[in-house]
Amino acid sequence: MVELGILGAIKPAIANTSPLSQVNRTATRSLMVEELQGRVTINGNPARLGDRLGVGDVITTGRRAIAILRVDSNIGVLELAENTTLEIRSLSGQPGLDPNQETVVFISKGRVRSSIARFVSAPFRNSTASQPPQEIAALNWEGIFSQDSQNSEESVEASPFRVETPVTVAGVRGTSFGVDVGPDGKTGISTVEGIVGTSAEGEETQVNRQKFSVVNLNLPPTVPDLTPPLSALQVFQVTRLSPRRARIVGQVDPMDIVYIDNRAIVTDSEGKFDLIAQLPPSRRFRIVVRGPSVREREYSVPVP
Repeated sequence: MVELGILGAIKPAIANTSPLSQVNRTATRSLMVEELQGRVTINGNPARLGDRLGVGDVITTGRRAIAILRVDSNIGVLELAENTTLEIRSLSGQPGLDPNQETVVFISKGRVRSSIARFVSAPFRNSTASQPPQEIAALNWEGIFSQDSQNSEESVEASPFRVETPVTVAGVRGTSFGVDVGPDGKTGISTVEGIVGTSAEGEETQVNRQKFSVVNLNLPPTVPDLTPPLSALQVFQVTRLSPRRARIVGQVDPMDIVYIDNRAIVTDSEGKFDLIAQLPPSRRFRIVVRGPSVREREYSVPVP
């Protein structure tokens, strides 16, 4: 078992002068590609450092790829793990001038870790519009701030920064959190620092620091619980069915995504799975268990 460091060394890319970058630079607001590793596309075209994404743009990371986006107005950064797809759904307000800015992104699959400035949850209440407080969190997942942000009376849907998935809406009321989305839309939310509100099926839950909640299809968010320190895989059964097929039965923590040989698989509300898969030439399944925030592990499971 090997604990992975997802951020690793990210290689700089060459500045982009493509038509995409030229067009999006004229938009009122945008998210800029700040760092890249591996194959990343925007609307199906290769992404490059400096590209700017506007409303309707879709960014996708391939196998072993990473992308980091900076939200304009310097309010935060988003890190996309491998096999992730994110769409920009809303960017309203004048960057750096409008206290009612709104940023909404939609994650259809994969994991996005977000680090958002504290003032976003209570926009510029103690500052002038031209001089907002510059208190932005970096992607330091060891603990960015020592104190939680104050709770907001606004609903999740009214949050200035929101993450949407097929089954829930998460609104920032703090600083750093992660969201992962499985192949069936099942969503795990884990708060590193601050507070995140999540809403589904007419119910809203507050996920405080170091806690997680899971949203399954057609169900409200689960009661928040403490985030386990490590992702864990339990293998209950591995059976060869034929020279080319094998069955693997196991379980992970409910909020985690399971990838078997780079394929995200469906898990139930308890994190259990039962899969018949093509037998790899090595006769070993490569299994990655990926949590919403810092938790990730890779396993090599032999087939008898």
